[in-house]
Amino acid sequence: MKTFDRFIEQIEKTKQRFQLHSGEDLGAVKTIIHPKQVHNYLKAHNLKVTELINDRQLRERVIKGDDTLDVNYLEKGTIAAKSVCRIHINDAQGDEGFGTGFLIAPQILITNNHVLPTLAYATYSFAEFNYENGTDDLPLPSKLFRFNSSKMFYTNEELDYTIVWVEDRSTDGLGFLDEFNYLKLNPNLGKTKEGNYVSIIQHPDGRIKKVAIRQNEITNLSLPKFIRYVTDTKSGSSGAPVFNDKWEVVSVHHAGIPRYNIDGKILNLAGEIWDKSQGEVQVDWLENEGVRVSSIVYDMTTVAAHTYPFLLNYFKPLTDLEDIRRSMGISIADLENETYYPKSQDVEQQQRYYSNLEDPEHASVNELHALLELTHTAAPKYNPSKYLYLNVDLHPDGQLKSIYSNKDFTTQELILADQKIDIDRQLQFIELVKNEKTLGLSAFNEAVEKLESAMPYNCEHVICQSWFKKQEPMRGDLHHLFACESSCNSFRNDFPYHEFPAYQPELTPLDDKEQSACGYVQDELFEPEHNKGIVARAVFYFLVRYPGVIKIYKPKEIEILKNWAAQQPVTLYEKHRNHEISLIQGNRNPFIDFPELIQSINFNV
Repeated sequence: MKTFDRFIEQIEKTKQRFQLHSGEDLGAVKTIIHPKQVHNYLKAHNLKVTELINDRQLRERVIKGDDTLDVNYLEKGTIAAKSVCRIHINDAQGDEGFGTGFLIAPQILITNNHVLPTLAYATYSFAEFNYENGTDDLPLPSKLFRFNSSKMFYTNEELDYTIVWVEDRSTDGLGFLDEFNYLKLNPNLGKTKEGNYVSIIQHPDGRIKKVAIRQNEITNLSLPKFIRYVTDTKSGSSGAPVFNDKWEVVSVHHAGIPRYNIDGKILNLAGEIWDKSQGEVQVDWLENEGVRVSSIVYDMTTVAAHTYPFLLNYFKPLTDLEDIRRSMGISIADLENETYYPKSQDVEQQQRYYSNLEDPEHASVNELHALLELTHTAAPKYNPSKYLYLNVDLHPDGQLKSIYSNKDFTTQELILADQKIDIDRQLQFIELVKNEKTLGLSAFNEAVEKLESAMPYNCEHVICQSWFKKQEPMRGDLHHLFACESSCNSFRNDFPYHEFPAYQPELTPLDDKEQSACGYVQDELFEPEHNKGIVARAVFYFLVRYPGVIKIYKPKEIEILKNWAAQQPVTLYEKHRNHEISLIQGNRNPFIDFPELIQSINFNV
């Protein structure tokens, strides 16, 4: 499919995002009045409310707003423009046209899916920076850069965006990509409002770089994933950044909104039905549409980052659940249908996994143990930064949460914290080496063990490592590993789970010396503050997968854990974990798939 056809296809998709009404003027821009802004204007200009009421001309001037901007607005725009490039769209058969793109991180470029829809297009296409006129109105020397799709290529057809890796040196070997700036993407909502103005830096029709700054008004912010605005663009503008007055990117331009007749047919400038043979210039355009930056960042951090985890070094996930709802048009309850947890895919996987059991919902301990052991085909070594933090332990909002305190962390935060712990351990080991005191093998091993226990990772083993002498595959088994700040990790120590009748989590502490935000400790026993059902199901997995390895929990404690599991139903977070862990190490936690098994199984056998 050629570029223009893909562009028209995107236009057709925009029609599905609103209900056509006969005779509706879709081009009308409504004036949005914010009383607080009017109040601020009056205060700034030393005007009284009575003057606003009595002077109609003053009222119209105030409502229209103050179009003046600081003079540095122009200089900031020039800096922002450096990251914008013209994309030469090629496939194996040759030239297909042009698009616009821009850098959003070092060597990461974004454009539309209909500009670079496949790996093949990225292989044959290239980016041209500096294709613009200088202050003397003469063309500047431009630089061509190839894409490296083997390093990174990700595309989302629904959101109509593609990100691709750009080589750091130009095709002639004389230019470097870091000569051109990149535009940081702010994932938060609220960067613009209806009635506010936007600017677009673009390569319309593939021509020299232009900027549209006049009469560019936001017309619709009610759509999830997309925003609409009035401005001048052409087909070559696809993939251009749409800026607010602070030169923050609010969306990636991707399509125009044409005028339709009552039958839903696109109209031309003469008011007649348009067809492709007339070309884009004859379409009666009403407004334009861009893809929200917040939606793009959400997709990059929850989907693309699974394949390219280094994206999390540059893009901060959306963490506010209400922002996710507004930006993506989904409720948190509906996240099961999203990529966080592919429900239909996981159900099929479950059916295959338990297909050799006669009745999985009433399986015996021996049947489950045989299945878990047989399917445990990969045994990753204990490395939470590599296997746990990046994806497995993420919650629906893209954050990590401490299993005991529910404290939020970003992936990068815990990875860096664990790296610091590694450095501290190494420094302590160097001090140990400096001590020329002779140590026997057992004493040396004990000293090294103390280094690790004194400075634990931000990862909790639900079944404490000391109980199984840190042996693999138990130590690296992801089913009982959870993100947990090192202070909570140390607070729990290696104490078994217990329930204290007088302890009520999140209420008045029983004893400040014994309790933290993580839970309650007494007599070398520990009750978590949060997520008791989650840790209970992890314990039961371990008991069945590794029978006889630990002898900590007696029948009374088993009943406590069963009650915890019953009181906290299986969460979406656990389903996500179970699915992702099965992809890494092969086996599943049957007590997440069939929680009713817990009550029927004798874990003391």
